[in-house]
Amino acid sequence: MWGADPVLKSMTDKTPHLCRLAVTLAALLMTVGAAAEKPHALTNTGTFRAAFDASFYGFDICGDAASGQLYRKALTEKVDHCPFTADAKAGFQQWSANAGTRATADIQRYIAEHDKLPERLDQKKLNCRMERETPTYQKTVALLAQYAKGEVGFDMVVPDACDVKADTLQE
Repeated sequence: MWGADPVLKSMTDKTPHLCRLAVTLAALLMTVGAAAEKPHALTNTGTFRAAFDASFYGFDICGDAASGQLYRKALTEKVDHCPFTADAKAGFQQWSANAGTRATADIQRYIAEHDKLPERLDQKKLNCRMERETPTYQKTVALLAQYAKGEVGFDMVVPDACDVKADTLQE
């Protein structure tokens, strides 16, 4: 009976081929799925470098070097835990060590030349005292204190995605 039906005969003849095709497709989907779950290696740490540099002017230059150091430590941990290539991570580590030395020297030079910390932070003309009184600054400093005590991790201080763009990085 089954042998007489040409459609069923055709399907029966193709069953081994269809099984192989199904197994091949399943294996391909599993491979693609695994590749999709594994993040691609990143190479550009420019946004994190910009945030690192900005922290000197947002914290240190206004007399809050301790918070600046904590922020930069969290930022460095974030880079270490992101899927950057080994070369990108090593480059960031080397650059950040030099950036710290350079920024500290710039701040010390400014203080030596002016005998005080600068009053102005940026083009918005906010002075340091006003900036420190903002809720955003207070929240950031409180979060950094929790980070220093080990109560929160680097990802709470720097919650941005590893491939964040410069215009969206939170500080």
